[in-house]
Amino acid sequence: MTQCPVCLTKVEERNYKEVYVSPYNNQEYKRYECPNCDLHWWEPLKIIPEFYESEFIDAYIGFHTVQREKLGVNHEPFFKYFPKNVRGRLLDIGCGDGVFLRYAKGAGFEVWGIDFDSKSVEVARKGVGVDTIYVMSLEEFYDFAKKKGLKFDVITFFEVLEHQDKPREFLDLVKYLLKDGGYIAGSVPNRESYFWQELNQKYSHGDFPPNHFLRFSDVALRKCLEIAEFDDVRIYKLDFTFEELYPSFVEKKIFGNIDSLKVKLKAKFLDGNEKLAKAIKVEELKEHSDKRLGIIALMTVKLLRNIVLLPFTIFYLHKLKKNGIHLFFIGKLGNNSSY
Repeated sequence: MTQCPVCLTKVEERNYKEVYVSPYNNQEYKRYECPNCDLHWWEPLKIIPEFYESEFIDAYIGFHTVQREKLGVNHEPFFKYFPKNVRGRLLDIGCGDGVFLRYAKGAGFEVWGIDFDSKSVEVARKGVGVDTIYVMSLEEFYDFAKKKGLKFDVITFFEVLEHQDKPREFLDLVKYLLKDGGYIAGSVPNRESYFWQELNQKYSHGDFPPNHFLRFSDVALRKCLEIAEFDDVRIYKLDFTFEELYPSFVEKKIFGNIDSLKVKLKAKFLDGNEKLAKAIKVEELKEHSDKRLGIIALMTVKLLRNIVLLPFTIFYLHKLKKNGIHLFFIGKLGNNSSY
């Protein structure tokens, strides 16, 4: 027997739904579905911390190279839905390159962050301009905060919960670090999203272990947070934006995954630096290269691609509503909590 890592419901080991062999470590993983709380999870359920610095997933290359200028789509709902009258000390768990912390600082929060990816933390510290961002696991930070007497008004974790091998223990530590009446907020991938399934299950290894171990629906996410004794839980099914649809999603549907070709083209203007090419857009090449004519030519090719792809967006416009690739959540540590 195995058991759901959230509600502890027993599931027969033979009742797995899918098998996946990771090209990262050649490990065979089996996916299970909980009949009680609707969570999907993979076994063996064991996080590999060094995976995130290995740059096996392209997103981490970006985190290690330069801080994004634009707020992530998964972060935007925080500044739309989070109570405007709540400010104070904020901890972002799994802060990555720190772009959310930079915006939160601008919104009046005292910002703190942790990530066990040291390369990302280096970028975050530089970009946010604070020294309260640490290379630590949540367990290590809990010990640190306990010694310092630190408590937080808000704790955020964007695209973090799906990486956990012990989600109940993770949420327990979050509660220990919150002040009475403190808030949590964050996001997880929406496993029911058509666009998430297409982008991160067909075209990449992003939604598979050892990157993601848990898959949430809105029902599973709500039950997870309520089992952890958070009150006033609100789950928002976000829209998939036209900006996300066009042209990147449509490009993959029409041409398949040509990301490696695009990286090679950009790298020609960066002395072959494919790592930087993965982290920046064509329009940003001029900040790193003096090959102006070639960059203009590449931008022209991109414009022509956009023109060609635009008519195909009509086939997907009806799917945008509440079909975004993230579920955003807010919860509160209430009086009923045992903490």
